[in-house]
Amino acid sequence: MSAPSRDADFVWRDVVLGSDLDAVQYAHENKYFLIKNRTPYHHSYEEKIEDKWAEKLYELYSLGLVPLMDGVSSIRVLPEEKLLKVFTERNVLLISYENLYVFDDENVEGYSLGRELLHYRAIDWFDCQGLYDLDFDEVVTGDKFVYKIKLFKTRRIDGNQRYLDLLCESFLTDKQLKSFDYSDTMARFKIIDLFAKREIKVKMSLWKREVYPIYTTI
Repeated sequence: MSAPSRDADFVWRDVVLGSDLDAVQYAHENKYFLIKNRTPYHHSYEEKIEDKWAEKLYELYSLGLVPLMDGVSSIRVLPEEKLLKVFTERNVLLISYENLYVFDDENVEGYSLGRELLHYRAIDWFDCQGLYDLDFDEVVTGDKFVYKIKLFKTRRIDGNQRYLDLLCESFLTDKQLKSFDYSDTMARFKIIDLFAKREIKVKMSLWKREVYPIYTTI
């Protein structure tokens, strides 16, 4: 085993690279240092995942096991020297490690998990007019394009109110992601048509589209 580098800014025995729940949970269970290499691939209405992720990450912060906080732009792995070169918004830090656990290799150079890209998960967020007092909060179509529609109380109006906004989830190939036929505009038309069949009228405008790659599990 190589000796720790004298030039390292930090010397950590066990380091976990990753941002999603699996990496956070593994670091938490073993009390290892965690470096988040990107923003997590879940959103605020996946409550069970969000709550568990936030709880365990907070405990890691409290233990001082996520000292780099946010702002990591890229990481370079130097396996022979057992070093990590971490590029942040303001600094370049050198971390000496003994054991490295990589859960995600996005923004990571010098190390690859060799994963295969399966498809993309696209989340379209829409601001709505005319949605309220519905007796359901979710629609599952079973189609890969607009697979699921999730309704939630709008955050654009303060106070306890009844108006709703929505998001839809699709699973798309790279080719489909670049095609207008699978765009957020076509998603909006499909949702309006689905609601019309339920005799629900709604006006929708896109807030944003989020796209997450889905890989084979390692």
